[in-house]
Amino acid sequence: MMILPVNLKSRWDRTPENLRGATWMLFMAIFFVAADSIIKTLSRRLDPIEIVFFRNVFSILWLIPAIAHAGGVKAFQTNYPWLQLTRATLGGIAMICIFYSLKLLPLADATAVMFSRAIWMIPCAVLLLGEAVQWRRWSATIVGFVGVILMVQPTELLSFGSVKTGMIFALTNAFLAAVIFTLIKVLKGRGESNLTILLWHASVSILMTSIPTWFLWITPTPFETLLLVALGLIVTLAHSCLIQALAVGEATAVTPFEYSRVLFAGLVGFIFFSEVPSIWSCMGTILLIASALYIAKRESLAGNNQKKAKNH
Repeated sequence: MMILPVNLKSRWDRTPENLRGATWMLFMAIFFVAADSIIKTLSRRLDPIEIVFFRNVFSILWLIPAIAHAGGVKAFQTNYPWLQLTRATLGGIAMICIFYSLKLLPLADATAVMFSRAIWMIPCAVLLLGEAVQWRRWSATIVGFVGVILMVQPTELLSFGSVKTGMIFALTNAFLAAVIFTLIKVLKGRGESNLTILLWHASVSILMTSIPTWFLWITPTPFETLLLVALGLIVTLAHSCLIQALAVGEATAVTPFEYSRVLFAGLVGFIFFSEVPSIWSCMGTILLIASALYIAKRESLAGNNQKKAKNH
């Protein structure tokens, strides 16, 4: 809940719900870009696997009030341990991949490729959920893949420079994210709570990275420790903003504002990391975002049609 003076709170409450939802989504984008910038800064000296370890440790610490409210250990209880374990393991691998891509890629490129999960979710929905997908969404998926190809520039992949290796990490993360989102959809459909899913993800990620962190260990400086603590808090705030955005506004109205994250990432990358995106990256990003927005719109229309059919 946003804490505001009485007069401002009154105005905020009178603001249309979709506008409030869009505002929360913009805050989410800002928080996530701040978190990505911290990861990029930390990875100059610390290995991304060590950062993943600390990110999850501090995320759980920030969630202690929610865990206590949910009954302590009861917050971890699940009726689907193997499904939770699969989702959490893939989530840990995906997080390692995106942290490495943030180390190796310009901030805007890593962020844009992250959004290609929307086009990977179409084949995942067909293969894992047995959903029927019409030709319009397949067409948008193809356009999205063209955008990814423009960004990746496959003719240069064989060089395996740091940028191209970073792109492979980013694409792997996007594909895994599509599978993860599909598994979350299954878990939510079976009544699993957001907190339980988050705790399994963080706990398994800690276990996965604890031994590698031991061998890759570099003692963080006091400033780096402060950034690691802030990282856990900022990511928690970002997820809270996302939940609040979807709670007060319609998904179709607020979701497009998530893509402001690419713009914020480009600005932060230019100002703080002296990164200038290539023309190929810009063209690919435009196609990718257009494809993702169209897919989101078609999925919303399909969902509304299903609701109408059930009501009749």
